[in-house]
Amino acid sequence: MSELYKSLNYGSEKHTKIVESLKSRLRMSERKMKDRYAQMSKNEEQFQAYIPETEADKIRKTNRDSTGELDYRTVEIPYTYAVLMTAHTYYTSVFLARDPVLQLQGRHGESEQQVQAMEAMMAYQMFVGNNILPLFTWLLDPGKYGFGVIGHYWDTETIRIRKKIKEQPTFMGVPIEFSDIQETEVVEDVPAYEGNRTYNCRPQDFFPDVRVSLVNFQQGEFCARYVELAWNEIYEGSKSGRYFNFKVLKDMRQKRDLDEHTDVISRDMGSDRVGTLPEETWDEAGYEIPLGFVKSYEVYIKLVPKDWRLGDSDRQEVWAFNLTSNGVLFGAQGLGELHGKFPFDILTDEIDGYTVFPRSGSERVTPLNDVITWLVNTHFYNVRQTLNNQFIVDPSMVVMKDVEAPGPGKIIRLKPTAFGRDIRTVITQLQNQDVTRTHMADIPAVVSFIQQILGVNDNIMGAVNSGGRKTATEVRTSTTMGINRLKTQCEWFSEIGFKPYAQKTVQRTQQLYSGNMKMRLVGDLGMMAPGVMEVTPDMIAGFFDYIPVDGTMPIDRFAQANLWKELFAQAATIPQIAMQYDMGKIFAWIAQLGGLKNLSQFRLQVRPDDQLQREAQKGNVVPINQAEPNPNEPRQISGMGPTG
Repeated sequence: MSELYKSLNYGSEKHTKIVESLKSRLRMSERKMKDRYAQMSKNEEQFQAYIPETEADKIRKTNRDSTGELDYRTVEIPYTYAVLMTAHTYYTSVFLARDPVLQLQGRHGESEQQVQAMEAMMAYQMFVGNNILPLFTWLLDPGKYGFGVIGHYWDTETIRIRKKIKEQPTFMGVPIEFSDIQETEVVEDVPAYEGNRTYNCRPQDFFPDVRVSLVNFQQGEFCARYVELAWNEIYEGSKSGRYFNFKVLKDMRQKRDLDEHTDVISRDMGSDRVGTLPEETWDEAGYEIPLGFVKSYEVYIKLVPKDWRLGDSDRQEVWAFNLTSNGVLFGAQGLGELHGKFPFDILTDEIDGYTVFPRSGSERVTPLNDVITWLVNTHFYNVRQTLNNQFIVDPSMVVMKDVEAPGPGKIIRLKPTAFGRDIRTVITQLQNQDVTRTHMADIPAVVSFIQQILGVNDNIMGAVNSGGRKTATEVRTSTTMGINRLKTQCEWFSEIGFKPYAQKTVQRTQQLYSGNMKMRLVGDLGMMAPGVMEVTPDMIAGFFDYIPVDGTMPIDRFAQANLWKELFAQAATIPQIAMQYDMGKIFAWIAQLGGLKNLSQFRLQVRPDDQLQREAQKGNVVPINQAEPNPNEPRQISGMGPTG
C-alpha cells in the first residue's frame, strides 16, 4: 500500500476532512438536482405513455376480466413519444451513420497517413469496444430529461481462461516412453481489448457543480456520479492497488450496514422495485461468498494537491475519489490524462448557455399532448353516452326490471295502471347531441403546434402532407424546412458534445495506447480501396480535430450520387478535364455514394513484371496463350487420338 493510501485510513484526520469536503459538495449539487427529479419522473411517464391507473379504470378492468362487460377506459395519446423518436431517428442517422463515426482532420499539417491511422484506431474502439450503443442513449436523453451524460475511461480488458493440458512426463527434456499422460489445469489471461470505453450516466445520477451553467460544467470545480459497484470489482481493485480501506468495507459488509444511508445523500434508485438477493453465506472455514453491490459516489474534483495534503504539487490537477454512501473513502488518485478535464460530456436539448438545467422537448410540449388526450377521451365519453339510451320513466307505470335489463331489442312491459294511457307519458327517451363532434377535427391544429415547437413535420415522420397531389419539389421543400430546425440542433450537439468527446478520446488514445495492431482502413479512402494498416503509437502522434456534422441526412447522398454521375459523364467526353482527374477513383466514389461497398472485389490486381516472372518459375501463373486453347489446333483427349 502506498504512503498516500496509508494516510487515508478510515478514521484518520485526513480521511475525515476529505470525506466532509466531498460530502458538502455533493449536498450542494443534490439540493439543486432535487428540483428536477419530480419533473424527470413525469417526463419518463410521458415518454413511455405510462399514466397511473385511476380507481375507475381499475373497476372497469375488473368487470372486463370477471364478467366480460365492455366499458370505456381512459386512453393516453403518446404523440410526444412519436415526435421525439422521429427526432432521435434523425440524430442517429446524422451522427452514427458516418464511417468512421468520429471523423478527424489534422490541425497542424499532419499527413493523410496519420489521419487514416487515427481514424482507424477510433473506428476500432467504436465497434470492438461497443461504444456506439451508449451514443444512441446519449442522443435520446436530452429529449426526455433535458440533458444527456456519457462518461468514458481507458480499459485494458483480459479474459481469464481455465483449460486442461495433457503432457507426457519427461526426464532431462526427453519424454519418458510408456509413461501415463498427465493432465494439468492451467489458468491464463488472454488480452481481449485495449481502448476507450464509453458508458451512459443517468441524468438523475449526475451531480455537476451548480454554481455554473450545465453547458459550462467543465468550468466548475467538481462533478460526480452515483454508481453501484460490484463487490468483486472492488475486491479486484484492492488487489491491484486501485482501492484501499478494503478491510473496513468488508467489516461493514458483514455488519449488514454498508448500504445504510446516514447523513450523506440518499437517493431512490428504484431498488424497491427490484427483488433482493439471497443472504450471503459462509462455509465452515469462515470464507465469505460475495454478493451484491456497494452504493457509492465517483467524485472528480479540481484541486491543488498541496492544499489537500495529497502531494507537494502547487498546480491544479483533476483527482478522482470513490466514496461510499455512508462515508468511507476507498479510492483517491490523480486522473493524470492529457485532456485535463472531467471524463464526462453532455448534450442539452435547449440551446441555452445560462440555465443550470435546461428543459426537455417532452417538457415543452406536454401541455399540448394533454390537450390531445383530453380531446380524444371526451369525444369517446360522449359517444359512449350517446350509445347508452337514456329514458325518463314513471316507475309506477312500467316494469323496471325490463327497463334495467341490459342488451338490445328489449321488451318493456307496462303495469295495469298504464293501460290505455299515452305511452309517451310513461316512458320517454332523451334526445342526445354530440357536442364533441369537432374534437377530432381540432386535433390536427394541436398537432401542428407540437410540430412547430419541436421542428418535426409530417414529411420527416414519413407521412406526406394531405391536400391533393404533391410534386417532388413541394415535398422536398417542406421536408427541407423541417430539417433546417433539426440541422441546427445537430450542429449544437456536434459542438457541445461530440467535439469534446472526440478530443478526449483521441488524446487518451495517444497517451495510453501501447500496442502495435493492424486496423481496417475506414472513411472515403477505405471504402474505395479496402485494406489494413499497422497502427503504432508513433503513427497517431499529432493534433487532430473532430470534423463537425453539417446536419444533413446521409440519405441525401443519393442525390449527390446523381449529380456526380452527370459530372462524370460530362467529364469523360472532355479530354482536357479527364486528364486532370483520376476517373477510376471518381467512379469508385460515385459507387460508394450510391451505397455500393464491394466494388473493390472487381478491381484488376496489377503485379510488377519481376513478381510475375517469379510466380511463373514456381508454376503459379502461365502465359495467357497457354491458358486459353487455340480453337484451330486439334485437342488431345485422354485415351484417344487427335481430333478435329
